[in-house]
Amino acid sequence: SLIITTFCLFIGVMLKRRGLLWLAVLTTLWVSSNAQDGDKEEETTFDLLQVSNINRKTIGAKVFRGPDPTMPAYRFIRFDHIPPCKPEKLKKILKLIRQNEGFILSATLRQDRQSRGTILALEGPGISERQFEIISNGRANTLDLIYWVDGFQNVISLEDVDLADSQWKNLTVQITGENYNLYVGCDLIDSFILEEPFYEQLKAESSRLYVAKGSTRENHFRGLLQNIQLIFDTSIEDVLRKKGCQRSQSTEVNTINESTEILHLSPAVTTEYVGEKPEKAEFCDRSCEELGSMFTELTGLRIVVNNLVDNLQKVSEENQIMWELIGPNKTLKNQPVCWQDGRVFADNESWIVDSCTKCICQDSKIVCNQITCPAVSCADPAFVEGECCPVCSHSDDSEEGWSPWSDWTKCSVTCGSGTQMRGRSCDVTRSACTGPHIQTRMCSFKKCDHRIRQDGGWSHWSPWSSCSVTCGVGNITRIRLCNSPVPQMGGKNCVGNGRETEKCEKVPCPVNGQWGPWSPWSACTVTCGGGIRERSRLCNSPEPQYGGKPCVGDTKQHDMCNKKDCPIDGCLSNPCFPGAECNSYPDGSWSCGACPAGYLGNGTLSVSDVCFKVNQVHRCVNTNPGFHCLPCPPRYKGSQPYGVGLEVAKTEKQVCEPENPCKDKTHSCHKSAECIYLGHFSDPMYKCECRTGYAGDGRICGEDSDLDGWPNNNLVCAANATYHCVK
Repeated sequence: SLIITTFCLFIGVMLKRRGLLWLAVLTTLWVSSNAQDGDKEEETTFDLLQVSNINRKTIGAKVFRGPDPTMPAYRFIRFDHIPPCKPEKLKKILKLIRQNEGFILSATLRQDRQSRGTILALEGPGISERQFEIISNGRANTLDLIYWVDGFQNVISLEDVDLADSQWKNLTVQITGENYNLYVGCDLIDSFILEEPFYEQLKAESSRLYVAKGSTRENHFRGLLQNIQLIFDTSIEDVLRKKGCQRSQSTEVNTINESTEILHLSPAVTTEYVGEKPEKAEFCDRSCEELGSMFTELTGLRIVVNNLVDNLQKVSEENQIMWELIGPNKTLKNQPVCWQDGRVFADNESWIVDSCTKCICQDSKIVCNQITCPAVSCADPAFVEGECCPVCSHSDDSEEGWSPWSDWTKCSVTCGSGTQMRGRSCDVTRSACTGPHIQTRMCSFKKCDHRIRQDGGWSHWSPWSSCSVTCGVGNITRIRLCNSPVPQMGGKNCVGNGRETEKCEKVPCPVNGQWGPWSPWSACTVTCGGGIRERSRLCNSPEPQYGGKPCVGDTKQHDMCNKKDCPIDGCLSNPCFPGAECNSYPDGSWSCGACPAGYLGNGTLSVSDVCFKVNQVHRCVNTNPGFHCLPCPPRYKGSQPYGVGLEVAKTEKQVCEPENPCKDKTHSCHKSAECIYLGHFSDPMYKCECRTGYAGDGRICGEDSDLDGWPNNNLVCAANATYHCVK
């Protein structure tokens, strides 16, 4: 009670300055009386989600995380299960709306792109009737206030609101007195002057207050909602200040009047929300010039689209009227008529659309004109509800004693609706001069443009893109747009770059192996008669790394060398009889010395071709008595004859043939491999290669079903020969 009394005394001091001390005394007495009765302080803020009993258990309500981590955000998918506001709370809300001459709506939302959805609606008293609703129209980019008075629908739209863009927005809607203003964050987006206080006619009986539920399926709110509140007994400045906004200049500077261009409201803190973000940001790839041209064209279409959407709701009723006009049961055949808002008017019939517009049907055409108000002869004219023109409370006006009326003053406003005044003076020496000395009349101009000049501002940076490569070094990119806000009314464009690029590094890319150069040829295995030389190479230019493929091919290469014949030494073939001296000559000839003791002859053999010759030198060995041939030389095969006497030597001649393991089937190749003969003097003389459909080193082969050069199962091959055995 002490706090309340102190507060009321403070109010009294403030009001005393304006000559209203008696009102402070009455307020003090009223508050003290209520405090003594123990009544609770009246609520001034209503959480609509809470008073509607919307929680995690509500059918069709999905809970998400919003910018405020302490409160849940909701997405509705079953709008027929959204509960209305509690009836006792609704009565309090409507009572406060009438007392405060309106309300302030605060909400945090993220509306699906290009969608149209109802934020708040008062339904009733009938099932399909509505008293007012606030709709965010993403297709027209407007925030629409729709209300019904005397059965007529009124639509007021705030333009360029940019709410339906899948981004979190903190909006404040002020509907108090004549003001209809929209703030997004701390910025005043658009405003409008209301011509009639619709909130005075709101009824609580049999009515229901809904959040997110539209009158039709297309008007349900699509997106996330959080912290929806109706606020009373609080100024718009205090509401914005609680949200972190502060005035940048004095109150007098920011007073809105006909000369105001910019309302300076700057945020005390950055209005950046941390919460659920879009899964994938989408960015336009068009130039600013293209977008500007497109928006210019779309501006002219906005009004047409709005009218089409509103007219679609009346199609059923108008079809019924047309059926009556042109159907088989024509009731108005060959009669000019007009219809408007579902009503039919006969020719020359007139009607009032609103309090200041009168329409008449002329040859099936509707002609509407604004009602012109006559001048009133009183200083304080009164406005009668439902009437457009002001009237005086008395009619006993006399011109006696009055001077002529002065010219009308300039209109009090340069746009919208205002007033004009004129005056006259009284000669009291001639007459008492009954009647007013000032007259007032209404004046109106074009609709006010409440947009303000604003410079462009950068949006937040987009998330970094994925790396441009999957391995090695690439780039990542992020962008930002000059749309927070978009420059308008001659505002400056954003300064700086809209794109940033940085390097990114992934895992190293695979490096396939490449052969290095061949080594020099090795020394030949022989100096004459045909030998073998070899050279090798390494898979190191570069080596296979990070999963790269190894080199394809052989590491060694063989070649024949020193193919010239060796010098002939006639005595190497032992042409002389054992014990006889052999003499060799440079031309390859030879001669035998005397036979050893006990033998007669010239020391030579009687049969020169009994044994196999190598380089024209036979390989016969004389024995005592008889002879025998040496075994066939390496890489040859054949018999080794021996005997006594010339007849045996002539008949049993030695024959040596070159060996061919591939032909003789003496090779060691696998049964599924092919033996390839390389040559008599090659080392080795043959090589083994697995046939098609098999893989291995030739000695061992396994099935290769996919023909990739490696067997299906690992093989155990010889050392240093695992390339075609183990994958």
